[in-house]
Amino acid sequence: MNLKLDNAAFNKILVLFWALWWLIAFWTDVTGGLAHLGLLKATWAPDGNFPFLVASLKIYHVPLLVPTVFFMLILTWSLVSTVAFLWAAAALTQAREIWVDRARMAYIISLSFWLAFFLADQFVFKFDLEENHMVQGGFELLTLFALYILPF
Repeated sequence: MNLKLDNAAFNKILVLFWALWWLIAFWTDVTGGLAHLGLLKATWAPDGNFPFLVASLKIYHVPLLVPTVFFMLILTWSLVSTVAFLWAAAALTQAREIWVDRARMAYIISLSFWLAFFLADQFVFKFDLEENHMVQGGFELLTLFALYILPF
């Protein structure tokens, strides 16, 4: 049996990876938000991101509405990123131009999410968190480069 993994197949695996990664990230934020609201009481639904956001913004003495709006924006952007990668993944059996165009759009949407986080981390002086976001965003940017650097 001769299995051959070409560059196109590798790029398709990367698109599937990001579709799954964004789906998991969105799901964990939603379940964490539901746990925070007391609507979900499950050990697998940690409530960490929203309280962390509230704590991060305390230096500016903002009302609770501000981190709530920010968290909803994060969830929305995460959902859009998830849907964009799932849309790209759904086209992986179609012509190269179709799935590559969809993948490019998904990468642009989700990488802009990371750029917004880089700015937000600076704004609240969370440099250790910024490092984590830069690693995640940098890895995603690297996989986007693979789409263009690896010959088909």
